[in-house]
This record gives sequence, structure tokens and C-alpha cells, in this order.
Amino acid sequence: MDWSRTKTILIWAFLLLDLFLFYQVYVTRISLWNDKEVAQGEKWNMELYLNQQNISLDTEIPQETPEMAYLDAEYVGINLISLQELPGIQATVEKMSLAAMLDPPIQFRGQLAPNELLRQIGPRLMYAEQYVPDSYQSNPSRLLYWQVYEKMPIFVAPLEVYLENGAIFGYRQTFFQVREQKDGRQVISGYKALLSLVEKQMIQPGERIENVSLGYYGSYDADKQVLAPVWRVVHDGKQHFVNAFTGALERAMVTQR
Repeated sequence: MDWSRTKTILIWAFLLLDLFLFYQVYVTRISLWNDKEVAQGEKWNMELYLNQQNISLDTEIPQETPEMAYLDAEYVGINLISLQELPGIQATVEKMSLAAMLDPPIQFRGQLAPNELLRQIGPRLMYAEQYVPDSYQSNPSRLLYWQVYEKMPIFVAPLEVYLENGAIFGYRQTFFQVREQKDGRQVISGYKALLSLVEKQMIQPGERIENVSLGYYGSYDADKQVLAPVWRVVHDGKQHFVNAFTGALERAMVTQR
């Protein structure tokens, strides 16, 4: 065997490999720089456009456009036998939800942060760790939470906690079993979703945009449904959902505080 020739071939092979890896790193960095430049350009253009429309933007729009997929969601109810083992609740099953009265109510002093309140009610609530608060759609007598999947809210799976005279006296809960479909893809930017709503006049001049966030949304009234990735836009106490793949308006759901 010609070791000298073999050594030369190996040196050239490793050199070519190093060049290939360098090129891959270079391409990745250029792609990231371009993405940041595009996002920054969208931000400036959107802020200018909203200013021209006399619409105020009181929140940061997320610049991330992650890969997401549709979810298969099934409402299977909450096991009443397991629920009866929890202390101090009287529960009834309603369509797509469970209503529970606390007996006795949980007393608290002053104002509790939503996460702390959820921690206190946790021993009388199943799946408490799978919900996050929604401060934009809550009020002093009702705190709203959403079930989450991969840290993103499911906007058809609410947990409503009812308060009165310094006490938690009950809640209504919807919980889905969810499974992610295959073949996820990158979502559109929050700027494009917001632009779609302004152009459709869902957001009117003089209004204030309070929150723009990613999550999932579906039909809400079916035991089995497909949940689409959506951008939720909260403005003047109302909310709209924009499909994060197509930019189309989902159901024009409007909820007042």
C-alpha cells in the first residue's frame, strides 16, 4: 500500500470536510441575519402603518416564527370517580366542561397573582399544572386560564375561576386530550397576522392593540376537532384569531372583558 498517497488523500478529505462545515455555518448565520433583518423591517413598517391608521400598539409583537403543526384534540371529560376523591368540591358535568362548586370556598386576603391563586385551588382541581393565566380576558370576579400544549395556549380549553368577597367559590373547566399531527411547518409572522386584521377592518382607527400571541384554536363545540396554530390579537378588550399558516381569519370571535 502506498502510505504516502493514502496520507495525501486523507489530508485533502479532511480539508474538504472542514470547508464544507465552514460553509454550512456561514449559510446558517447569513440565514439568521436575514431573518432578523426581515423581522426588523416588518416591525418598522407595521409601526409606521399603524401610526398612519391612528392605531396604538401597546405590546411587543413576537418576532419568532416557529414550526408548528395541527393538533388532534378530543374531549373525553374528567373522570368523576377521580374527581370525587378530591376534597371539598361538588361537581356536575356540562357540555364540553365540568362545573365545580367549592365547599367550603377558599378564602384569601388582598390580591393574589393568578399563578398563586391557581396553586391554592390546585388540590381541588385536576390538571392544574396544565393551565396558564390570561390577564387580558380576566376581571375581578372571574379569572381565565387556558390549557397549554408545549407551553402554547389552547384557546378553546378554558378554565374559569370564580371569585366573590375575597373567596374562590367555584370553577368551570374544559380539558382536551391532544396529539400533534405530523408534517409541521413554519408559521407566518405576527406582523402579517396583525396586518390582515387591520386590512379587514377588524381593528378600527383609534383602537389599542394590547397583546399578540401564538396558540391553537378550533371549533370549540365538538368533542373531536382539529386545532390550528393561530395568532391571537387582543384589541380594546376584544380578540380575533388569525390562522398562522394561511393568514385567514378564523371565526370572528369577539369577547368583551
